[in-house]
Amino acid sequence: MRITALLEPPISFVTTCPRREVYEQSLRAAGFSEVTWYPLEVSDAGMRKFGADFWADFRANPPMEMLRCRA
Repeated sequence: MRITALLEPPISFVTTCPRREVYEQSLRAAGFSEVTWYPLEVSDAGMRKFGADFWADFRANPPMEMLRCRA
């Protein structure tokens, strides 16, 4: 994927996204435990302000998940 930071001047770079298993195996190998993934959620306030139709694509295709683990 290409990521562009809209700075002045813009900065772009191309990267890949490792599979979830790669992150989990790497974290466990480094001594981390309790690896848990959390999807992003739309707040009640966001739903009220913009409506369900506005968030439909975001909810069907979340752009990312948060990751938590213990050292």
